[in-house]
Amino acid sequence: MLFRYLKRLTAAVALAMATSIISTTNAEAQDNTIAEIQARGTLRVGVAESPPWQSPNPSTGTYEGFNIDLAARVAEIMGVTLEIVPATWSTLIAGLEAGQYDLVGANLFATPPRALVVDFTQPYSTYGFHIVVNADSPITSMDQLNDPNVTFVGMSGTVEETYPTELFPDANVRAIATNDIGAWIGEIAAGQADAAFLDPGTYRILVTRAPAMGERLRLLNDEDNLVKPVGLAWAVRPNQQHFLNFLNTFIDDVVRNEEHISLRDKWFEAIAEQ
Repeated sequence: MLFRYLKRLTAAVALAMATSIISTTNAEAQDNTIAEIQARGTLRVGVAESPPWQSPNPSTGTYEGFNIDLAARVAEIMGVTLEIVPATWSTLIAGLEAGQYDLVGANLFATPPRALVVDFTQPYSTYGFHIVVNADSPITSMDQLNDPNVTFVGMSGTVEETYPTELFPDANVRAIATNDIGAWIGEIAAGQADAAFLDPGTYRILVTRAPAMGERLRLLNDEDNLVKPVGLAWAVRPNQQHFLNFLNTFIDDVVRNEEHISLRDKWFEAIAEQ
């Protein structure tokens, strides 16, 4: 009796595994993204300005940066030409859904709500956030931020807009539709808003480029106590499993060989010197 039960159980498990393998294989077989890109001869990569990850060169206007270098390597492996498609942070995902590009090759924050809409690659880096206040602000700790008298400011369509609401629901949040970080962080420096989320790399670049603004800012948390650490990843449309597996293999190779660290340092140093 026990033998017959175990035999039936083994057969059921084997059938389930086979079905899963077949389903995965069929899903990959139905994904013709790589073949379509190679037939077209171009890999179209959507980006939004965020130096040093990706931004226009001040002299030429051509996009450059960490993610541009990686995307160029992906295009080279595929045997095609890289085509950068500029977008904004508020339209980036919509452009992917509309088929304006093959992938989003930017410093996207891979969050569960966003994963309902797109498929993220594995992260190529992890980042968290400082909370920035005015240098003369009476706010001295994060315990004071969850207050209706506190106003956060953040770039529209980014986690700098959504995270304050998540972590400090009693505070107010004002979204600003701009790609100019200095514009909305400038509101903190000018005392027109109380606080903002800002990643360490962008903060270093900002205070290097605009030391006078840096003197008007103060951090509530250092790099050992960053808020909301999050993975930085690329994104593709759902049901492109073969293409996603290819990108994940590429990113895994870059991370395993620590190329992402040297590339990140190269571009952060370059952008700070501009």
